[in-house]
Amino acid sequence: MVQSVGSEAKVIARHSAVYGLANILDRVVGFLMIPVYTRFLTPADYGVLELIYMTINFIGMIVGLGIETAVSRFYFDYDNQKSRNKVISTAILGYGSMILVILFLLLPFSEQMAKNILDSSDYAMFFVVAMIALALDMIIHIAYVYLRVRQKSVLLMVFSILRTVTALGLNIYFVVFAKKGVYGILLSTLITNALFTIILGLYTLSQVGLKTNYKLLIQMIKFGLPLIPSNISAYVVQASDRYFIKHYASMSLTGLYSLGYKFGILVNQFVTSPFIQIWYPRRFEYFKKEDSDRIYARIFTYFCALSLFVGLLISLLAKDVIRIMATELFWPSYKVVPIIVLSYIVFSFHYHFNVGILMKKATKYVAYINIINAILNLSLNYILIKRYDIWGAAFAVLICYIFKVSLTYYFSNKFYKIHMEWKRVTLLFVTAFAMYFVIVHLQTGSIWINMAIRGIWGCCYPFVKVCW
Repeated sequence: MVQSVGSEAKVIARHSAVYGLANILDRVVGFLMIPVYTRFLTPADYGVLELIYMTINFIGMIVGLGIETAVSRFYFDYDNQKSRNKVISTAILGYGSMILVILFLLLPFSEQMAKNILDSSDYAMFFVVAMIALALDMIIHIAYVYLRVRQKSVLLMVFSILRTVTALGLNIYFVVFAKKGVYGILLSTLITNALFTIILGLYTLSQVGLKTNYKLLIQMIKFGLPLIPSNISAYVVQASDRYFIKHYASMSLTGLYSLGYKFGILVNQFVTSPFIQIWYPRRFEYFKKEDSDRIYARIFTYFCALSLFVGLLISLLAKDVIRIMATELFWPSYKVVPIIVLSYIVFSFHYHFNVGILMKKATKYVAYINIINAILNLSLNYILIKRYDIWGAAFAVLICYIFKVSLTYYFSNKFYKIHMEWKRVTLLFVTAFAMYFVIVHLQTGSIWINMAIRGIWGCCYPFVKVCW
């Protein structure tokens, strides 16, 4: 078993490292642009941008039909590469055509969306640009699924680098030189997505062919349909707080919370996302192998250790990094970072706990869990944000993710018993919390000395023997 765990961990670590770098590069545009955004945009502008992104992503939850999960799941239903290729080509050609038609039908409603969400129809064109960019992005991500299931992590990283460089150059041009503000950011995304839809689409189809199996497409859509209310409900927890903050507080506080959230979610982008990109499809392949339950447990422990290590560093360094990168108007955003970090570490557990639900294709339980969780989140947002603004929003997210993971663990255990190394995981959490509270209030009078001491302290986490 040890050899199997070690072998599997090495494979996951190798590909996750590449995916992690790809994720960093994919997200680097947003972070490299923070000093620019905070100087050329006000907190209110930043809030407008965030609400547009939240709304567009919400639309993506609806029209996405859970196609990415379906492609990963159906791909491994076949043993021969020809049939597997047909899954990919069917998704790109069949679903790609559907998504373009659906989103173009939504364009006439952009003016109403701008009026209802941003209180001004002047932002209608912003939503038009963002929706077209969304349609193209969803096709790109099907091509990304193909690269992941084929374990072409290096090639995926190359495409991510090229996409990042393109987006970064366009962002700088439209925001700094053309003075287009929020609209320029959205326009640069559209141009980048259009270019890479062509590049990735042509590459992927050249590998898998042009065959479309409409019966297979219907099967994948049926698999994904229960995930639509599930995805919507999950996204309510991720995004509804911005709308509540805007309504009960101000657009400026929405912008501050959004910046803090951007730092807090880094643990998801740097650890969870790259890890899941290789482990999520691979675990379906690994499910029937001997001793898989023990391997799942050990992989989960390794994952927790890495997540807490990265999360601890982010939480310790966020305040000083934000003070360096952003103007003074944005400095208060650091306050919510540790809570959001913890929330997303907890959130990541459901990717490990839902194995029983997905293996039995009982996706209706995913929908039940997310719908219940969304109702809880809306209730907490209403109660807490009215009283505690961004603090209430952050704690609402944490409570809801604890609740979601608990329900996922309970229901998934009914289909497939999940074994975890709870004693080790508990020690990992206790150590991380202790190390955070020991040094978080340190102040030397110098930002750079603060960062150096906190960074060195955080880097000691893997060597604390009590964890192991």
